[in-house]
Amino acid sequence: MRLLNVLLYEFNHFRKSLSKVVTYLIFVLASIYSLYNGFDLYQKQQATVESIEQANDNKIEQVSNWFSRTQIAPNAVDVLGYIPSYQIKQPSPLLVLGIGQAEQYGFYKKITNWSSTYDNDMVEEIANPERLVNGNIDFSFLVIFLLPVLLIILTYNIQGFEQDFRFEKLIKIQFGSISKWVLIRFIFYVFLLIFTIIFFILIVAILNNALTSHFSEIISLIFLATIYILSFASILYFIILNSSGSSSIAFKMISLWLLLCVIMPGSVHQFSSIKYPVNYMTDYLDSNRQETYEVFELPIDSLRERLVKIHPSLYQNDINKSYEINTTNRRNVICAIVNEMNRLAINTIENQNDSKNKLIQSTYLFNPAIFVQNKWNGLTSTDYYSYQKYRDNVQKTIDNKLKLLIFEPWYDTKVTPDIFQKYLKELNNI
Repeated sequence: MRLLNVLLYEFNHFRKSLSKVVTYLIFVLASIYSLYNGFDLYQKQQATVESIEQANDNKIEQVSNWFSRTQIAPNAVDVLGYIPSYQIKQPSPLLVLGIGQAEQYGFYKKITNWSSTYDNDMVEEIANPERLVNGNIDFSFLVIFLLPVLLIILTYNIQGFEQDFRFEKLIKIQFGSISKWVLIRFIFYVFLLIFTIIFFILIVAILNNALTSHFSEIISLIFLATIYILSFASILYFIILNSSGSSSIAFKMISLWLLLCVIMPGSVHQFSSIKYPVNYMTDYLDSNRQETYEVFELPIDSLRERLVKIHPSLYQNDINKSYEINTTNRRNVICAIVNEMNRLAINTIENQNDSKNKLIQSTYLFNPAIFVQNKWNGLTSTDYYSYQKYRDNVQKTIDNKLKLLIFEPWYDTKVTPDIFQKYLKELNNI
């Protein structure tokens, strides 16, 4: 009964405290605004994906209809030139809850013979603080970095107010245990914030019909948010018990927030940037400029030598002939060589990024805010590794297309409807 009375007391205290109510409402409004931004981005990406898929289907239908009217099986090179090839990263319905790096990277890519995973339409440089300056607030940023501030504002005067006016001993006489009395009052605000975050997560899941398709990710997000709030609240609770006065409690709480949410992430970011400076992709640019121009000037023997390293089976096959480079296939051979050069340069960039990510992961033990942020973005499919997987799929499609352009003419393939469907599958069109 005393437990219920304390909870009711804290509810009335919260309801009558204009500053706490206004602060809480500001956080709720900021959350709604951030979700609005997330919905806007998600819907724009969905509309773009649908338009691309519709145009893609129309083009494929045109080529398929052409097969039904012709009596002569065309050559592979002619058909492959007409097949549209796109690689798309479908936006997750949970993107609304964590924009992550969704504004840094492109989410669709038209594959051509000269495409690569680091083209201008694949990579941009935008960071979350810049999105805040531009007005695009991320819901996950609010939960991870600003919700602890809200918790501090709501709880800093628990026991501190009583200590300021010297009647904390009266509470001990009436309730028996100050620590339990503080805990019950503290629990009211912790449950309030946990319920608020769960409410927003479930609302997004319901509106985007993600409850069944992404049930495990939703549960993981709720669990992650709950553990994060409880962990932060536990430290704040012990600060209250071991402090005297509201000013002392507030100072220690703010210091803790600065340490965990500002100093630690900033220090790790600074250290990782010094050890692994920003990669301006000079290797990749060199491959695309000077070395590419040099490939165009190579004689046939040199082209053949470099092509053998990429596709040795061209000269070790059951077919009793060697691959001859002529004016017809020279362009495709050059494309395959340039693609391999790009891949080697990009692997260097990816390895450096991976080393930087591993360095950051090694700091998770004392850098919990970044740990939660990366885990959160992983669940909403907006983290670095989600886009790395997308880039890998783009590279796979580029490799498949160039391999078809090299091998199919060599086999003198005449394209039938069945072979056409095989091409579509290999180029990720169906």
